[in-house]
Amino acid sequence: MSHPDYRLNLRPLGTPRGTSSLAGPCGVGASPGDKKSKSKTIRGKKKSIFETYLSKEDVSEGLKRGTLIQGVLRINPKKFHEAFIPSPDGDRDIFIDGVVARNRALNGDLVVVNLLPEEQWKVS
Repeated sequence: MSHPDYRLNLRPLGTPRGTSSLAGPCGVGASPGDKKSKSKTIRGKKKSIFETYLSKEDVSEGLKRGTLIQGVLRINPKKFHEAFIPSPDGDRDIFIDGVVARNRALNGDLVVVNLLPEEQWKVS
């Protein structure tokens, strides 16, 4: 089974741009008293390690043009940094390498991906 890679703007569909599927800064796993921040601060501004989500319009346009692929995300339960979505042809999976590449998407989320150039694919 081949596992092409992608450069993605994974976005759980139905989630507003720039937010995660969690319910804000005090969502799951965080409390108002938490001192640790997962974002880096640069001159008073927080820099997220994740890319911003695509707009609904960009997603719709990309799906129509065929530049984006939509699928339900599956995360490997034994290796959480490995995730997959089924390819449109149904023969293979598209491999998503790393938590940052998942862009806050969780197991079972409906996401869209933008494939990397073929020379950057990890195929097994």
